[in-house]
Amino acid sequence: MREGVGLAVLGGLDVPVSARLSPLLADALAGLDAGRVDVAYVRSAAFRANVVQANRAAEIAESDGKLALIARALAGCALLHPSPTPDRFQALRVVEGLSAREMDALGEVFDLLDPIEPFADALPVRGSVPLGWSRLEFEGALAGLAGLGLLTREDRSDSRGDPERVWVLTPLARGVATLCGLWGGA
Repeated sequence: MREGVGLAVLGGLDVPVSARLSPLLADALAGLDAGRVDVAYVRSAAFRANVVQANRAAEIAESDGKLALIARALAGCALLHPSPTPDRFQALRVVEGLSAREMDALGEVFDLLDPIEPFADALPVRGSVPLGWSRLEFEGALAGLAGLGLLTREDRSDSRGDPERVWVLTPLARGVATLCGLWGGA
């Protein structure tokens, strides 16, 4: 059963979003500097496709957290981004496919990255596990993120030159995180 449609105003245009998504999109857009909105993109057919994707994802979202992530991703699609611009359509498709557990794990991955070296993109496979997760749960969620194209496993050398297996963020993961406001100041 389809839900009602709400309207969000973005770049001077009314954007038809699902009633479930409308208040969360309004929250995601609250306080946003109008100068950060990519007005040309918001008026494009590509953005209308983003709205359709977000509405479809909202229809099947299993939690309020997932709805909020979808709203943040759609709001992120409407913003100007420095080069390289994230692939908005692909990022929304990934957000739609994230389970609640994978969504939490993605946030944990960004929390575990080295804050002193923000572009360090690797976590040791046998590294620390976030509080509240078992090693198997976390590794399973990371494997799910790998299946969505957000992580890969690589063999690298550690600081001593010893080989280690690591999870590496992909550019797609950075794009998703940027659009969702997990990374990059979106």
